[in-house]
This record gives sequence, structure tokens and C-alpha cells, in this order.
Amino acid sequence: MYDSLNHFPLRKINFVKTRTTILKAISQLLKEKNFSDITVDEICQKVQISRGTFFNYFSTKEHVFHYFLRIYTIKLSLKIEKWDKNMSFESKIQQLYKWFNEEEDYPKFLDSYISFLLNIGEEENEMKLTDAEFVFFFDNIKEEDYAKYNSLTFQKIFEDICEEAKAKGEIKQDLSKEELGNLLSGVFVSSYLTDHLNPNINHLNIFSTIL
Repeated sequence: MYDSLNHFPLRKINFVKTRTTILKAISQLLKEKNFSDITVDEICQKVQISRGTFFNYFSTKEHVFHYFLRIYTIKLSLKIEKWDKNMSFESKIQQLYKWFNEEEDYPKFLDSYISFLLNIGEEENEMKLTDAEFVFFFDNIKEEDYAKYNSLTFQKIFEDICEEAKAKGEIKQDLSKEELGNLLSGVFVSSYLTDHLNPNINHLNIFSTIL
């Protein structure tokens, strides 16, 4: 599983192994309870490490979520890079929302994203991938692009999608790139929440009309 890291020093390999093992342990605990209800002690017991070891890799329990968010954002970006250039804005929104809802390993983390967005903000995500982690998760990304992907956020992805759609005349709202990105974030959050209240209605189609 970690064969791609053989050329790295043992210290870096062990760093990747421990962080990914902690992340995997939380994915198992999420099958039983919400992220907010999981304690550091439960994580440590699952991984068979001490609290001190845990805090050597993550400053807080929430930083594990930030770590997941960094990985997930990069995965999302790599999928988007494969989109057909002629793909419509509506199709892009539908595809993104489908990807969010297809997340199987960490579905409850998307609930935490809403709280994270409101209370912290993506720009404040301190979790960055190391060079060994990039090789482990994304061996197709070039080293010179590590910084770009480590600074990527959903907001930036949304802004770029909206800016392109506005240039094509698919968005009529006379708003800035940042405002459109915020609006699209709101559309996804609103759709996600209301879908859980009433899954029989396509709320994404309803909310996306404001764009």
C-alpha cells in the first residue's frame, strides 16, 4: 500500500502511515456516530496510539477533518480538470452535487463542512499535504504544483466555475467572482440540508435558479 513511498526517509513514511491510519479509524467510527460525538480517546484506542502521539500529528480532533477536506478538495479538482470544455454550467452543478452525495467513506464529514465554513472558513485550513502524502494520494501531481493544490478551496473551485459560466452568458447575475462563488456555496449547502428534510424533491434545481 505504501510502496510508492519507498524512496522517502522512514520518518516521512511513518508520518504518512500514522496520519492515514488515524483518518481511516475515524471513517470506521463514523459508521456508528457523528464526527462531533467522536472523542480523541476513542480514536487513540482504535489506532492503538497514545493521546500524545495523536497530538503529534493533529493539533485537535477537528484538524483530522481539515486534513480530509484538503484531500477531498484536491480529488475534486482533479476530476473537474477532466471535464469537457463544452460542458454546461447546469451539468457541472449537477455533477458536483452528485459527487458530494456519493462520498461513502466520510459522508458525515460533509455535515461538518457546513459548520467549518461558517465558523472557520476554508482559507484558514492549516492542514497541508507533505511531499510524501502527495505521492501517496496523488502521484500524478507534479512537485511544482504542490503549493497550488495545498492552497485550493471549494470556494476557489466554485469561483472559477462561476466565472467561466458568466463569460459564456450562462449566469446573468451581475456579481463579482467572489460573490458568485459564495452564492454557489449557498446553493449546495441549502440543497444538501433540505434534501435531508425532504428527499423526494430536487432542491438543487430549485435553488440553482437564483444563479
